[in-house]
Amino acid sequence: MKNYSKAISLFEQALTLQEKLSPLNHHDLSNTYNIIGITYYNMKNYHNALSFYEKACTIREKYFSNEKSTLATIYNNIAVAYNAIDDHSNAISFYAKTVSIREKNPKEDESSLANIYKSMGLIYHSMQNYSKAIIYYQKAILIEEKILSSDDSSLETTYNNIAVASHCMEDKQNALIFHRKAFVIREKTPSPNDPAIASTCKNIASIYHSMKNYSEANIFYQKALAIQEKILSPNDSSLASTYINIASIHHSMKNYSDAVSFYHKALTILEQTDSPHNSSLGITYNNIAVASHCTEDKQNALIFYRKALVIQEKTLSPTDPEIASTCKSIASIYHSMKNYADTVAFYQKALTILEKTLSSNDATLGTTYNNIAVAYDCMDDKNNALLFYQKSLLIREKILTPHDLLSAPLYSSMASIYSSMNKKTDAVKFYEKSLEIQEASSSPNHSSLYVIHFNTARDYEDLGNYNAAIKHAERSLFHARSAFGSNDGKVQNFQNYIDILRKKL
Repeated sequence: MKNYSKAISLFEQALTLQEKLSPLNHHDLSNTYNIIGITYYNMKNYHNALSFYEKACTIREKYFSNEKSTLATIYNNIAVAYNAIDDHSNAISFYAKTVSIREKNPKEDESSLANIYKSMGLIYHSMQNYSKAIIYYQKAILIEEKILSSDDSSLETTYNNIAVASHCMEDKQNALIFHRKAFVIREKTPSPNDPAIASTCKNIASIYHSMKNYSEANIFYQKALAIQEKILSPNDSSLASTYINIASIHHSMKNYSDAVSFYHKALTILEQTDSPHNSSLGITYNNIAVASHCTEDKQNALIFYRKALVIQEKTLSPTDPEIASTCKSIASIYHSMKNYADTVAFYQKALTILEKTLSSNDATLGTTYNNIAVAYDCMDDKNNALLFYQKSLLIREKILTPHDLLSAPLYSSMASIYSSMNKKTDAVKFYEKSLEIQEASSSPNHSSLYVIHFNTARDYEDLGNYNAAIKHAERSLFHARSAFGSNDGKVQNFQNYIDILRKKL
């Protein structure tokens, strides 16, 4: 059993005698200071360790500066102690002093030099200076690849460190190269179910995922999963994380049913291990909702969006954009189910947040106003529909160019409402705005334009402006021919309508 306190007591007794009997024996004094420093370090009393290392260092630098190897060892001890107390600047400084000596005779202790390079790399890594970290990791690799066997675990660790630092710099190709080098070594481990192998597989998968190489990402996530399912308890959070990663891959590949399956596997764990209001649980509910929505499973999408919303409203600020986003998603589903009252209710909840957090001219705000207007229109609530179309229009006219195609449907919708309210003058005004934009398009939508021209013609007819009505009826006929061909029944109907209008002149 290591009794460091007893050792310190004995060393200090010896030191007292040395200082009295042989005060000029600097060599022995230096060694004793260094040994006491090492003992304090092993006791994790790093400040005392530093105090004695520095005493040893002062003597060595003054009287034995020619004994470079011993001086390098003391510099290294000081660096390690500074590193232990997170004094990165001093740690780097003393590692650099160590290296300046060791590099003059690198073959004396190559393994030790490699370890110092790795330590310097780790410090720079912790300081988020990843480029410097990689420089020192690479210096270590040059030595380790010469002196170690190709499957040595130290080599694997350094490869992994380079990979992680490269990933932090968004150098995905380099990260992948070194993660795979580490993986080759880890696969040779006597235990095929080593958790370190699973970790490396997940790192590789994560990079492939970020590079949108989903098939390779899935292969490595599955390798990790095969190990984790053997060595972890069924409710382990790491297992849930891997299920979510695989689900995300399937989601990205539009394999929504598989995505939902893996999200549910994760959910089984999260619902048992997380608190009911944990944010990760809310995110998983939301992911299931999105994937379900993509498969047109609206009922499940609605269930899980609402579960996610319950958590968001308890864990996020009342004006958090995520709450607004979820409310809009719920509203969208209700709209597709023709439940317009709930559609409006959830768009209004989103709007309460958006109006507080976005600028008054934000496009998202304009889109939300438009969506509320459409829902009111479907409910035949023309006044509210018009009110929100006008709000949307105010924004779009400020942020879009006068002939932006996005404005055309809005003008048409407002025109239709004015027409239904028997405000024909306003109706034709907005139909004309919509048509001006659409007719100028390089690829006009004939099937849309024939309808709008026809509606415009009918409103001009009601206003008694038969010349304008005929003009639009003829344009409607042109677009009907372009959309359906000259022999379509609609074409003949429009021709008959034009004849009727001409008789009214």
